[in-house]
Amino acid sequence: MNAWAVQGYPNEACGLIVERDGRLAVTCCENQQDKLHALDPQRYTRTAATAYNLDPMEVVRVVEAGAVVRGVFHSHPDRGAYFSDEDVLSALGGDPEGEPVLPGVDYVVLSVRAGGVDEARVYSWDGDARRFAEKT
Repeated sequence: MNAWAVQGYPNEACGLIVERDGRLAVTCCENQQDKLHALDPQRYTRTAATAYNLDPMEVVRVVEAGAVVRGVFHSHPDRGAYFSDEDVLSALGGDPEGEPVLPGVDYVVLSVRAGGVDEARVYSWDGDARRFAEKT
């Protein structure tokens, strides 16, 4: 994750944390935000410098290959490792009152700067509180 975040800098990088045969692995994914912004800048107002958009077909491909998605990760270039309002909305499929699109999946946010990753935090859905909370 760290290497992918550094490689993607100064844009956000993203990917999946998957489990195969009892072992965790990282699947690095393309951040499609710039492509979407170019196609429809009014709908996708942000660029990859401040947003990520992971192709949902990546999730389908890893599941069809026999893996279980355990987490989604993305980086925040030159910003902290917080789960932003935009991150929450994305994880809830665009519905602030909704349920997570990927139930049971953790979200890892990496703070990356020109010198590398300086912080990482994990966020999980708390069904009782109906919000994402930092996992400690």
